[in-house]
Amino acid sequence: MKVYYENQTEWGKDEYYYLHRVLHRLFSHYERYSDEIRNMDVSRLSDETKVLIYCIICYYHNEFLFDMLSDGEQIRNIKPLKESLVLDDTPLPENNIYKQMNVVY
Repeated sequence: MKVYYENQTEWGKDEYYYLHRVLHRLFSHYERYSDEIRNMDVSRLSDETKVLIYCIICYYHNEFLFDMLSDGEQIRNIKPLKESLVLDDTPLPENNIYKQMNVVY
């Protein structure tokens, strides 16, 4: 099973950091992973995973990737997380899409 479909109930920052790295590789190398992106079942993803995908796509200004997903509108319209999602103890200094979506990275 792909890590982005796993139950994230007991996850901490290390597991979310790993998930972010997997998603980052997937979406930053979309040419290589286009089949996996197209076949991703967005309805099975947690809000945290959707927010991470949203952040990655927006950070790199690759908004066309929303259209590559089976239900990219779910990701395009995701709201910021209510509770902070911590990926790393040293947050980014500048205000960026991760901070806007309540992700500490």
